[in-house]
Amino acid sequence: TEGEKVFSDIPVRYNALKKRVTDATIDAPSVMLNTPYGDNWFMPSTESYAVRLIADAGGDYIYKKNTGNASVPIDMEEAYLLASEADMWLHTGMANTLDELKAACPKFTDTRCFRNGYVYNNNARTNAAGGNDYYESAVVRPDLVLRDLVKIFHPELVAEDFVYYKQLK
Repeated sequence: TEGEKVFSDIPVRYNALKKRVTDATIDAPSVMLNTPYGDNWFMPSTESYAVRLIADAGGDYIYKKNTGNASVPIDMEEAYLLASEADMWLHTGMANTLDELKAACPKFTDTRCFRNGYVYNNNARTNAAGGNDYYESAVVRPDLVLRDLVKIFHPELVAEDFVYYKQLK
């Protein structure tokens, strides 16, 4: 059927792009994730779906301590130290611009990733009500999420435009 055809091609495309990244053997940029939630900053496990995608895309998730099966909270000081070391910062909450991110995390504006503008969010496709298509369709399109991440980490490998991600300006 048409549906089977659509979905059967997804792992083929995913694995081909993952191989292209592996074959290119390029330096992996270090990646910070998320923003504070209340007084905590939640960091996913190295085994999580999001971190697996980052690795497959040629990125290096900066927080190696959590190997469990759930995100763990870290304090703001540790988050700041991690962000200071990171080349890139992804999944910046509701922020659509660097100014909005600055308002949410004022102390973090002097980190290298913020100063260099290597800040990306997965909210390029949101509707008027604030619904984010990343949380709707991306789960069944890991090939597109991977392609977006490769475009962030290694833009020379991907010609297509972003689908779910955008660079904050």
